[in-house]
Amino acid sequence: MSKSLIALFVSSVFTIQAYCQDILTLRDGRTFKVSVVEVSKKDVSYRKFDNPKGPLYRAEVKDIARIDYESGASDEFAQSNSSSYTKVQNNSGIQTYDPKKLGRNIIAIDALSLLFQNISLSYERIIGDNGKLGLFVPVSINMSGPSDNTGIINSRNIFYSGLDAHYYPLGQGEFKFFVGPSLRIGTARISNDYYEPAFDIYINESMNSSYFSFLVKLGIQYNPVPELSLGTSLGIGTRRYFYNIPNGNVAGSTGFFNFTMGYRF
Repeated sequence: MSKSLIALFVSSVFTIQAYCQDILTLRDGRTFKVSVVEVSKKDVSYRKFDNPKGPLYRAEVKDIARIDYESGASDEFAQSNSSSYTKVQNNSGIQTYDPKKLGRNIIAIDALSLLFQNISLSYERIIGDNGKLGLFVPVSINMSGPSDNTGIINSRNIFYSGLDAHYYPLGQGEFKFFVGPSLRIGTARISNDYYEPAFDIYINESMNSSYFSFLVKLGIQYNPVPELSLGTSLGIGTRRYFYNIPNGNVAGSTGFFNFTMGYRF
């Protein structure tokens, strides 16, 4: 009886030790005592050393530097030259991309502008070590030709460009929001209806006019993968036309709403 108990005890000790011998080392320097279950091309499956019958965990191979096994063997994992974007945990406990590994340049197209026969492209450059400031340059060209149709707000953009400043209070990450000023200089086709008392008639006049706009802009961006940037923004402000409009207003309110899809590198 005593020999059987001793054998059972020794077997249990060796079984527990077998679960404690594998050492998993991540690229950020952290090490964990684990029991490795499986190693594949994409991830490593393991259980915690202090809970050998507990849940199965997985770590991506790109985040692992090496594994030292209890047998004395080891595996080292070369860092991929492709998208080595690791995820980190922020103060809220949310997994997000390491902002230091996100690209600083974003080229995008405004999908909503296509509904109004505009091709609107933009380039943004994230500057500063903390990634809290972006300089945004839009360019838009109307493709509808010389039509006098000015739309429901008596104005149709022909061309515009400008410069926006995006301030990201929380810096860069998978989700982020921004706010900032927006300046626009462009040309629009405008419509002006006015009464001419000398001839006792109402006149409808369409003309091209250059303009300047100042707006306050806010929006959000989302990176489902590090290279793809999806965003939406809203701008509200004023516009001043440089054309001498007969009996018309040379200044008025303006705004925009867009949805962009871009490549981040």
